[in-house]
Amino acid sequence: MSDIESVNALEFYGSYRVVYDDGSELFVPIDVPSNRHSQQVMDWLADGGTITPFVLDPAKLTIRQRTAPMAEGGYGTLSEQFEMIGEQGMDVYQAHIAKVKTDIPKGDS
Repeated sequence: MSDIESVNALEFYGSYRVVYDDGSELFVPIDVPSNRHSQQVMDWLADGGTITPFVLDPAKLTIRQRTAPMAEGGYGTLSEQFEMIGEQGMDVYQAHIAKVKTDIPKGDS
């Protein structure tokens, strides 16, 4: 591997996104200090490197919000969707889908 160019925190996934100066990327677990790549990140930080937050592309954020569980305002898992259809009927399910589309619009894309 080449030298580290940047490190982004991906707290949601419990890992770092490490970008090397040759353009390659690696996802490194945060809580595994025995991992040689994690140690490489720790050495990079000791030499003055700074971890920056990972910012999602707005288009990907919309997809992530829409595919979230129902309790978080998204479409829900397939199990949740089938349960809704089975227990409450197709009309309630279709209203739920319409609400998610209204609450989390795709935008101009």
